[in-house]
This record gives sequence, C-alpha cells and structure tokens, in this order.
Amino acid sequence: MKNLLEEFPAVDKATWVAKVEKDLKGKPLEDLFWHLGEDITVAPFYHPEDIDHQTTAPLLAGRRGNDWEIGEYINVYKDAKQANTALLEGLKGGVQAPLFRLFQPLDRTRLHQLLDGVAPEMVTLNFSEHYSDKQPARLMELLQSWYQEKGVTGAQANFTIDFDPILDFAEPPVDTLSAFIQSCADQWPNVRPLQVNAKTFHSGPEQVVEELALTMAKGAEYLARLTETGLNAEIINQHLQFGIAVSKSYFVEIAKFRALRLLWSNILKGYGVKGKQPFVVAHFAQESQDENPNSNMIRASTQAMSAVIGGVDRLYVLPSNRAQKEPDTPFSRRVARNLQHLLKMESHLDRVIDPGAGSYYIEKLTREIADRAWAKFQQLDQERAFD
Repeated sequence: MKNLLEEFPAVDKATWVAKVEKDLKGKPLEDLFWHLGEDITVAPFYHPEDIDHQTTAPLLAGRRGNDWEIGEYINVYKDAKQANTALLEGLKGGVQAPLFRLFQPLDRTRLHQLLDGVAPEMVTLNFSEHYSDKQPARLMELLQSWYQEKGVTGAQANFTIDFDPILDFAEPPVDTLSAFIQSCADQWPNVRPLQVNAKTFHSGPEQVVEELALTMAKGAEYLARLTETGLNAEIINQHLQFGIAVSKSYFVEIAKFRALRLLWSNILKGYGVKGKQPFVVAHFAQESQDENPNSNMIRASTQAMSAVIGGVDRLYVLPSNRAQKEPDTPFSRRVARNLQHLLKMESHLDRVIDPGAGSYYIEKLTREIADRAWAKFQQLDQERAFD
C-alpha cells in the first residue's frame, strides 16, 4: 500500500515559525507563550524537533485499552435505605464504581440495608469515612463478612477503602495498613485498602509541579514505611490507588495524569519493580465548579476528557448543582453519568491506549511537567533525609 505521507514534503520547525510570524503581522511570537508556574514556558505549538524523549513505554506498560470505571458519589447519612435508593438508581443507569461517602459509622444492619439488591461480583464498591472516629479496620471486617455471606470468593470481590493514615491519623497505624495489604495479597487480590489521597495537594494548574512532587513524596513514604514491615513494593502497588483532582486546564490536566505514571514508574524502579502501573482515580476539583449548573455541565465534558485521555482508571463527575450546596437530583446525577457513557459509547475513548501519545504538544508538556516534578520530589526527599 502506498504511503500517502510520502507525497507531502517534510516541513522543519523554522519554516513553521516563519509562517506563524508572518501571520502575526509584526506581533512577537513570544506574546503567544504562556507560563505554568515559575519553571515551565509553554509554546503555542510544538514540532517533532521538540520531542527528544520516548515517553510511551511507561505509559503503556501492562495496559490493554483505555477503559475506566464510571463512578458516582453516594452520600450515606443515618438513613441507609435512602442511600440504597440512590445507589440502585445509579447502578441501573450504568454506574460501575459507586463511592459511599459515610457520615456515620456502619454496622452490619446498616451495611446490608445500604447494599440491598447489589450483585457484588458486578460492581466495585468504594468507601470513604467522613467522621472524626474513623474505623477502617472495622469497615474492612464488615465488608469481608458481607462478601463471604454473599458467597463471593476473594478473587471476585472488588472494593476499596479510602484509608490514608498519614493524612488521617496523628499517629499513622502503619502496622494496621500493612496487615490489610497482606490480607488482600493472600485472599483479596482486587481489593485496595490504601489510597494516596492527593486531592488536598491540588491548587490549580500553576502549581501542578508541586502537586505531583508532593503526591510522589507521599506515595514514596508509604512504600518506605510498608516495605519496612516486610511487604514488597509490587504487592503494595497492587493494593493502593491514587486519588487525584482534575481541574479546568484541559492540556495541563492530560499531561499531569500522564506525568504521574512516568513518575510513579520511576519510583517503583527504585524498588526493582518494572512494568507496573499506578491505579489512578480522578475527582473533579471543587474550585472547578461555580454557581451556574449549566456552565458546570458544559465544562464537565472537557474535565472528563482530560482525565480519560490522561489514562485514569476510575472517574467521578460531579453533579452540576453540587456548588449550590443543595442535594443532588436524579437529573443532575443522570447527566453526570451519561457524560461518561458518551465518552465511551460514542467517542470510543476507552478503545485507544494512551490517546494523547504522539501529540507533540501533549508529549512535550508531559515531559516538562514530569522532569520538574521529579527534581522537586528529589529535593523534598533530600530535605526529609536531613530532618
């Protein structure tokens, strides 16, 4: 078959720049540059001459596609049956990974009320505790008992707990976390009891380097502490997930998620682990929402695309009325779900491994962010070593 590209002459970067400068009619090309924090200058376009690194291998390792789980928040207050109604509505609408935001501790009765009608082998259940007296060990025990009562074997169970002891406890119970992970390694291979919650590090696109450096520092701290208990890094990686905020800066967010994979791959190599991916969960940043639900619905499409093109494994799209501090409605939840269905069923973004690969702009921005975040992480690591 004839290569159609051979009919077109190659165009070097200097030729492109000359054309752009001509069209600008005397306006300096530098006026189109923009700055991402103090260290990164982003040009208006990039050329193959700007790409001097191969970035695809760590991003593709172990991936067969770009599928992700469709998530939805379920607030659980005193009435677990009310939360169950919202849950079943979401599952019927295509939710694959509900996140239960618990505002009171669960007991066996309330857990069974909450999960009534759920086919456990068909869904990933996710739990976060939003009260002062967090009891992740008790929650873990309840969930394991529920799966066993349902006749679901360990390999069929999929659930996560937002347990981030460095963030949540004055004296982090690392031994408890280590026991969780060892239990999962022995019997629950698809369960993730540890979340590196990095949402608190997010403060806008200008601080993306610091956000990623702090995220890596936190993940590396868990690897260091948990390997000291006898666990190996590959097992730890298998049972953790990263919780990352996604904001409104389309290309920066794509590059951020891709850079995260490069950075974590680098850290795992230090422990002798190669070819393993982080499990990345994306949540809409709170500051990305405003008082106009219609604006939020429109903006949500590009936010979700940033996360998906960046290669996340699970995505939570906020209902458009969340910023109004009023209860979610069936309509606002449905629109949030259907956005993800459109990205899968009509745009087919789940079928292409690393959709951003080969884009000179995205590849260059990914590398710039990753390089500077790695340097910042090394600086933080050195400062910690001398504390």
